[in-house]
Amino acid sequence: MKKYLPLICGISGEKLTTEEIKFFRDYKPWGIILFERNCINKDNLKNLTKELKEINHQNIPILIDQEGGRVSRLNFKGVNKFKSNLFFGKIIEKDADLGFELLRLNTEILAHTLKELGINTNTVPVLDLPAANESGVIGDRAFSINERTVSKAGKIVIETNNKCGIASVIKHLPGHGRARVDSHFEMPEVDEFEDELLITDFKPFQNNSDALLGMTAHILFKSLDDQNIATFSKKIIETIIRNKIGFKGLLMTDDISMKAISDDVDIAALKSLSAGCDLVLHCNGNINEINKIAERIKNEAEPILIPDDLINIYQTKSDFAHEENIKAYEYLTKQL
Repeated sequence: MKKYLPLICGISGEKLTTEEIKFFRDYKPWGIILFERNCINKDNLKNLTKELKEINHQNIPILIDQEGGRVSRLNFKGVNKFKSNLFFGKIIEKDADLGFELLRLNTEILAHTLKELGINTNTVPVLDLPAANESGVIGDRAFSINERTVSKAGKIVIETNNKCGIASVIKHLPGHGRARVDSHFEMPEVDEFEDELLITDFKPFQNNSDALLGMTAHILFKSLDDQNIATFSKKIIETIIRNKIGFKGLLMTDDISMKAISDDVDIAALKSLSAGCDLVLHCNGNINEINKIAERIKNEAEPILIPDDLINIYQTKSDFAHEENIKAYEYLTKQL
């Protein structure tokens, strides 16, 4: 089976540049992630994902961060608007049957939308439990502060996505809910001890540890490793994420161009892989940075497979009735 450079990279705009095409042919990255800058309208996006598959291969993971609410990359005219996770969490805690059914329908509708656009992986569900003093970067991206609600909601999202041909990425391992600053701009520190984290923040991840893909948190857990953020911590990845949480899937970094990381991107890439991450995620689409990472890791990191279980999801033909799901979702939301 073919192996690929352990890198998921962004691209700069709505069309591939000559430099980007050359990069894909030269380095053969494991995957690609799309953002709003790449998603200007339906036809253009379908052509872009088609070209990405033609240049690379038909099963290349094409990721998007389409959570709903304020984290939405699909904002062009005519595309469905999706609610935040907290919207569903609040309904679940009042009427679990209704809330979980609405979440299932929402996930099916979103999965169908992505599949039609040529996207095969969504970086959901968010399994973080936001603390009272959390920075707000998680906020309504979380389903709830109740670990049982988050655990079950996460499982419904993963299982529904799988049935619809979309892979899921659980995040942010081992938990981002206690970060008092936003890791996009600063390095968060968490003071709580392992015993408390095991019965709170880590629980939703333990209960969804059979997911195929997961994403780290750029957070310094001072009681676990006071020298390294989770993304760079061999101790946290081996002892907490792999052992105590039990996650056995492919582990990707959060975006290594975030400001929680002060190292140059190529150094950050190597540090994350050395710590036990399987894949490096780089999102900003800067081709010079992407080339720098690829050149650094190509001889110092093991190439990586796309697992058969993941390919099987990508090749799943969804038999869900899209229009009927939309009508059912609209009918149920009118009952609220």
